Amino acid sequence: MDECNIIRLNNLISYISPTENPLSANVVMIQGREALWLYDVGNHPDIPQVIEQFRDGRNVNVILSHFHEDHIGNLPGMGVDEVYQGKYTHRHTDMGTVVEDDIYIQDGDVSLHIFTLPSSHAKGCVALEVNEEWCFLGDALYAMQKCGHNLYNAGILKEEINVLQNIKAEKFMLSHRTPFEKPKGIIMRWLGEIYDRRVKGEVYIEI
Repeated sequence: MDECNIIRLNNLISYISPTENPLSANVVMIQGREALWLYDVGNHPDIPQVIEQFRDGRNVNVILSHFHEDHIGNLPGMGVDEVYQGKYTHRHTDMGTVVEDDIYIQDGDVSLHIFTLPSSHAKGCVALEVNEEWCFLGDALYAMQKCGHNLYNAGILKEEINVLQNIKAEKFMLSHRTPFEKPKGIIMRWLGEIYDRRVKGEVYIEI
């Protein structure tokens, strides 16, 4: 089994590295004054114990990027205080708050912007912008896999690009990628190049 490592981004934000055995996404830990905020909870069995070490008596509030097991597998039994997620993820968790409009939360030195993000990868993705500097995106920028093909829905991709263009953060964080952090400009060019490959009259872009 792969080992979980903790990487520090600054004095407020750390993350637990992703693993492949078992498949588990990055788990971001953001230290507010009132709560420890998590973006995803992963699927590695060691993660709940790591989170407990960072809790320091605070509530634990979770933002889930989407419903895939490698992002939400640890949720049952974790005893979290609040969960924010899209409506499709809520069907899997049956708890917490469904994110429909932008949510802004100030917790000590931490400013959180929780918002829905159109995605070809999974329905109902939710992203998190922190202090207008970091934007955590989960798997929302990836393609869907269908019959052995990697596909983007052209209309959804255009909507996704439009949302991301308005995000102030310049550091985009994509789950499962090394390095975790990518410059916004590079990501926007990458998505734009994919969108430019669309064929008139066709719903999907194959990559």
